Amino acid sequence: MKNYDGFRQLKTRRENEALWVEISNPPVNFLTTDLLEELYVLVKKIRRDDSVRVLVLTGARDDVYIMHFSIPELLQLATHNRRLLLHLLVKTRLTSALLAGYMTLTNRLMDLFPWYEWIMMKSAKAIRKISSSMFLWLQMHRLYIEVERLNKITIAAINGPCNGGGTELSACFDFRFMVADQGFTIGQPECLVNIIPGGGSSQRLPRLIGRAKALELMLRGNQLTPQEAKQIGLVTDVFAKKDFKKKVRQFAELMAKRPPVAIDAIKKSVLQGMQTSLTHGLSIELTQSLRCLDTKDTDMAMRAYIRYIDENIMTIDPDRATTKDVVGVLNRTLDVMENARIFGKFQGK
Repeated sequence: MKNYDGFRQLKTRRENEALWVEISNPPVNFLTTDLLEELYVLVKKIRRDDSVRVLVLTGARDDVYIMHFSIPELLQLATHNRRLLLHLLVKTRLTSALLAGYMTLTNRLMDLFPWYEWIMMKSAKAIRKISSSMFLWLQMHRLYIEVERLNKITIAAINGPCNGGGTELSACFDFRFMVADQGFTIGQPECLVNIIPGGGSSQRLPRLIGRAKALELMLRGNQLTPQEAKQIGLVTDVFAKKDFKKKVRQFAELMAKRPPVAIDAIKKSVLQGMQTSLTHGLSIELTQSLRCLDTKDTDMAMRAYIRYIDENIMTIDPDRATTKDVVGVLNRTLDVMENARIFGKFQGK
């Protein structure tokens, strides 16, 4: 079991197979580059830890999640961009396209070669005092991609107000839960100060809640109640404060029972498939299906399910069974499957 101590702005605790990560940057948990860097290091460690099945991110204090990104850090970006002449590159369509193409290539190379990502991150950090722009951009985007692609179930437990960078970070998680009864809101207000949601929301929110709702949220810069956020699919569910930790904990424990290979395969199929054509997406799905079938976990689960069918379904008398009987059998089957009552422990192999 890995040690997750030693972070300044992150507190961690284990709850069975779930790792709870609590953001601690008083008074309102502004996101900063340093905090993002700590979270990036932590997520990298979690990826290699087979004992962790679920990651939960929340605020260390009650009623404090993530207010938004640090405005003083954003304010200095314009000055720092001029030091690298980045502001000149967006003056024309040609140079803008070249810059975008370069960054796309850089991201793809970092995806393919971990050593290249390490070099890029170290180089950007080395010039941070002169110009923080590139380090912030790389740190933010590589962290969010890492969270999105993490081979675990990820849960954002939003226990306080959530704006800007907090919403962007939370959008990378598989599930988002929010306290429903304390007046907390969630939003993307960047437009109100003449910037865009530069941490990925202009790309992820349309994929998450649809183009129209994403544009409305970002262009109006308005706040959504937890109930409104749930209605449009921005958050998975909302709970009263008194039940919040208990409900999230129960959900995390349920998700920890899911087979690790299937989790990783589903996430890869969805994320990679959304970035390509349907035809190629189906090919990605095929490769992940082949991968899942070639595991001891799949063999164990299917054999266990066959035994369950033989003992609980094939014994039904078709001439005497009523509709109520059939529905009851189906519901019981779904329950034992969802709660992994008929399976052994999934080993991820």
